Amino acid sequence: MGSSDRAATRLRRAIAALVLAGGGLLVAVRAAGWLPTIVELDDLHAPGSGPRPVDVLEDGADGRLVRHAAGVTRVPAHPERICALAAADELLSIGVEPIAHAINDGNFPDYLRDRLADVPWIPNVYGAHLPDLEAIVRVRPDLIITRTQSRNTYAQLSRIAPTVVLFDHMEHYRQRVLDVGAIIGRRAAAEARVAWYDAKVAAARAALHRAAPGQSVAVMRVRPKHYRLHGGDHNVDPVLYDDLGMARPRLVRDRGWSSTTSPEALLGLDADHIIISADLAPGSERTYAELFAHPIWARVPAVRAGRVLRISRYRHWSDSGILGKARAIDDVLRAIAPDALETVDATADAALRRSGG
Repeated sequence: MGSSDRAATRLRRAIAALVLAGGGLLVAVRAAGWLPTIVELDDLHAPGSGPRPVDVLEDGADGRLVRHAAGVTRVPAHPERICALAAADELLSIGVEPIAHAINDGNFPDYLRDRLADVPWIPNVYGAHLPDLEAIVRVRPDLIITRTQSRNTYAQLSRIAPTVVLFDHMEHYRQRVLDVGAIIGRRAAAEARVAWYDAKVAAARAALHRAAPGQSVAVMRVRPKHYRLHGGDHNVDPVLYDDLGMARPRLVRDRGWSSTTSPEALLGLDADHIIISADLAPGSERTYAELFAHPIWARVPAVRAGRVLRISRYRHWSDSGILGKARAIDDVLRAIAPDALETVDATADAALRRSGG
């Protein structure tokens, strides 16, 4: 018996013990030395990564053979119990409710809180690459979708249920919806949702540029002990500056990703509009209040002009799929052209109906 076979046998025995005794899988995982290794799956040219779609090699009544970022997996023809360690957003967007969820493998999708109120959340344990295996076993999935970059974690998940790995939802969120549709046999619904999003983008972009031609927008996030300004390469970039075509403030262009800033530095923030959120973590509200009370904050151009929009949740700007990106568009409309919201939504919904969604 090879080492991989022995490992599979150990995990099956641990799962059996969990079913019979009501616990112990994570203890067995740790004792067996199965904690995940550092990032190993990093081929951004693989199917299901970047702009490249997954490859459906076979599609029949007995299942679907899918090549994805971690290899090839046979998935059920019509999966009914999908554990969405990633892609909860994408699944909901095409009318499928997962039996368990996370976004970005362990993060809680606060912007989907209402829609997932009765669906178990799978957090991470023992580091960033290992989801709670006990919780996954308990929901009895017939398919797992994940973004893990650990080959070891992928192997462990695959022993529980067929597992598919998708990467890079931050920029290629349209393609990830199409990938999810292809994986679970709902291509038409996925194509309709992309048409819906494209119509929303076009209508919102037109409304914003009528209301504020040439104006710029910056996005800030307040953390418990600091606040960050998101730069031009952050995941706000594809929606705000590419899809909607808003201008980048100079201070944003000078930042590659997201960096801590200070009130003094914000004097150079020439944005016409600021969208800002405070984390739910303890201390964030205090930091937010301190920022707003700082005398320099009142001198920031967008603040002086009364063009600051506070949003209550942030995940739809960071870890999100196409529904989150659409919500980010709504934030920009509320900040700049609130009267256009209803028309933009009606345009998108009409496109969805025309596409058969």
